[in-house]
Amino acid sequence: MSHIQGYQMIYLRLAFVILFLIQSLITQGQTRTHAYNTNAWLMYFGNHKFSGKMGLHAEVQWRRSEVFSENQQLLLRTGLDFYAKPDLRFTIGYGFIETYPYGEFAVSKAFPEHRIWQQLLAQQDFGKIKLAHRYRLEQRMIGNAATGLFENGRYENRMRYMAKATANITNGEHPLFVALYDEVFVNFGKDVGYNLLDQNRLYGAIGFAISPTLRLELGYLYQVVLLRTLEDVSLKNRIENNHTLQVGLFSNMPLLKQK
Repeated sequence: MSHIQGYQMIYLRLAFVILFLIQSLITQGQTRTHAYNTNAWLMYFGNHKFSGKMGLHAEVQWRRSEVFSENQQLLLRTGLDFYAKPDLRFTIGYGFIETYPYGEFAVSKAFPEHRIWQQLLAQQDFGKIKLAHRYRLEQRMIGNAATGLFENGRYENRMRYMAKATANITNGEHPLFVALYDEVFVNFGKDVGYNLLDQNRLYGAIGFAISPTLRLELGYLYQVVLLRTLEDVSLKNRIENNHTLQVGLFSNMPLLKQK
């Protein structure tokens, strides 16, 4: 077995361990209060090379609640990509997020968040299936949901792991494909008092390759969020179950023509 194959097996084992832990944490013996929301997310993800090794990450997500009728969240994220290998990419970046009151467990006021993030993306092929492993660290500076201001907010660390598989179901220059991923979010650090497991996302989609550098995905996301609040610790047993329609546009069009 080559070193690459050995790393692939490690990645897969890690994914299964993490998914097992998710199920164990979510189903632990506590009385939970659940809310159910129906959301829609419109998203753009761009990774645009401007040299052989470097590129720009650009991302916009417009998230709506009650399908499209109410604001849920606006996410703007950018970063600098470094391509260590064709199948290995590092990114460091910044994100701005505005979260609005929505659903049964709505916050008092819309509040901002500033986020620094670092990411490793490793890709591999298993025959016709393409598998991507995404590891992300986030340093979150979260505004005050009671006042809607950034002052008197809180700081938290979070790590995320996503495993995503894609496979073409037609041939040709513009193939259709299917995509499936699971992503777990875990809080850590001294400022996280409870609910270390932040959320889990399970996603399935059908996609269309518009061009070699542009593809479209239409999918369904089931998101479980374990809520936390500084104002009332008794609310720690609240869980959001979010059913979300996702429309995502993905581009890797280079900013400059490659020589």
